[in-house]
Amino acid sequence: MVNEGLAGSAGIWVLGTFAVYLLVLLGIGLYSSQLMDSVDDYVIGGRSIGPVVTGFSERASEMSGWLTLGVPSDAFGTGVMAFYNGLGMIPADLFAWAGIAKRLRKYTEIVKAVTLPTFFETRLQDDTGYVKGVSAIVLMIFEGGYVGAQIVAAGTLLEVLTGVSSLIGILVGGVIVVGYTMLGGYFAVAWSDYVQGAIILIAFIILPIIAFTNYGLPFGELESIGSSYTSVTAGMSGWAAIFGIISYAAIGLGIPGNPHVMVRFMGIDEVKNIRLAALVAQLFMFVAYIGAGFVGLYALVVFGQSGIEDPNNVMPLLTLEFFPGAIAGIILAAALAAMMSSADSQLLVATSAIVEDVYHGYINPDASQETLVRYSQYVTLGLGAASVAFAYFAQNTPIYTLVLDYAWGGLGAAIGPTLIASLWWKRITATGSVASMIVGTLTMVLWIQLSTLLEVLGLMGAVEGSAFLTGLVGVYGLFPAFILSTTTLIVVSLLTKPPEGVDDHFQSFDKPLSALSSSDDPTGTPEYVTDGGRDVDPKAVTETDNIRAHVTASDYWETGDE
Repeated sequence: MVNEGLAGSAGIWVLGTFAVYLLVLLGIGLYSSQLMDSVDDYVIGGRSIGPVVTGFSERASEMSGWLTLGVPSDAFGTGVMAFYNGLGMIPADLFAWAGIAKRLRKYTEIVKAVTLPTFFETRLQDDTGYVKGVSAIVLMIFEGGYVGAQIVAAGTLLEVLTGVSSLIGILVGGVIVVGYTMLGGYFAVAWSDYVQGAIILIAFIILPIIAFTNYGLPFGELESIGSSYTSVTAGMSGWAAIFGIISYAAIGLGIPGNPHVMVRFMGIDEVKNIRLAALVAQLFMFVAYIGAGFVGLYALVVFGQSGIEDPNNVMPLLTLEFFPGAIAGIILAAALAAMMSSADSQLLVATSAIVEDVYHGYINPDASQETLVRYSQYVTLGLGAASVAFAYFAQNTPIYTLVLDYAWGGLGAAIGPTLIASLWWKRITATGSVASMIVGTLTMVLWIQLSTLLEVLGLMGAVEGSAFLTGLVGVYGLFPAFILSTTTLIVVSLLTKPPEGVDDHFQSFDKPLSALSSSDDPTGTPEYVTDGGRDVDPKAVTETDNIRAHVTASDYWETGDE
């Protein structure tokens, strides 16, 4: 059965290495389980994860199978235009570190929020519960689907490589991801991402170097295969080229709205370490995108235009071409693990939305930390089982349709504008936020079905007669969804009454947390604002009702006339 797989005799090494790797993950989960005393430990690691691990984890949790399989596949199909995958992602992630990380880290610690829905509710002073409720529902839907998509990817790749059935791959991958996430929470997720990210990065450095030593630069050979492979527009022109580039760039719009990325900013140990973590993340991303693009280009040179039937197999085939079975097994096991590195993060975010935002926020505000941690583990188990079931039924759906359209794009359009505005725009209101989330979600879902709708309405003929409309209909849905969501947020916010005392909130962004923790500080923020969450008694807590009581008692939002 193993010999039927793409990896051939290396399939045994893939399975063996993967098995050892999974045991390591479980070990990380068991060790991390000893570090959890409260739900903030489970969800954001007690704000105690260092900058290097945070930087790797932030990138590994986002890139996943998109980097290991998607970008090489794209380069194999389009040529050098695939480097545009970094066109939107690199500046967007740089903006996130420079413009969001510090403010989000400080703000969430001041108000003791460990999830984005709780942060939105507190920042927007929403007493209706709509902001928290709508954002929690959005997270549960899209992050739950995201987990399923990653498990489908892992199961499919395991089947392709080794010949085992995809069902076995889905079950094995799902059980392990759920297992160590449930045991170790954010600690286990961050450290496993660090290990996975390091192996992936090494693979995408070494593969192009070995290819270069054998074939030199690939561009001359690519030109002989087809001029479009060396064209910066893949041979397209006019509106098709413009909307093609827009689609690549629009992928970056998803970063601010994806909570499994944002939670890295909230979990870093100290604000001053954000700069180092950002440097690590940017270097990782830049090198990885360049390396992944060259892997696809060299696959064209090595195997030829028709040499690979399924472009998703570009990276595994080039790995098997250049490395002996044992080393190829390690690298390909890392490719499998990359998908799990996203699934575990998304599973944790979906869990926190249910336990912290729904159960703790609405059902049992007086729940103890022990109860919340225990329920978080139960919910992780339940969500994991549901995701495995989803993965089984969705295994024939293209992975990147599930990831880019329904998960990444949905979160980016629904959550991103509210997150950015909450940190930078004083005029945002709770009503505007809710309207923006609904419009972003609906636009993203409907845009995916736009061609079908136009066909049903008999309008497709008119669209096909216009180069502009054809390009517009085919553009990545996050682009129009993000614009409409942002426009809705601005218009509705300007038409509704903003919260009071926002000027005082924003002053906190320019102060160190130590200043805010002073007993003499007019904001009244208590001494357990820690800028690290360690060695301070009492330790930061996360109970939403306590947050409200504390904020009210301190007059933090109302006064703060410093």
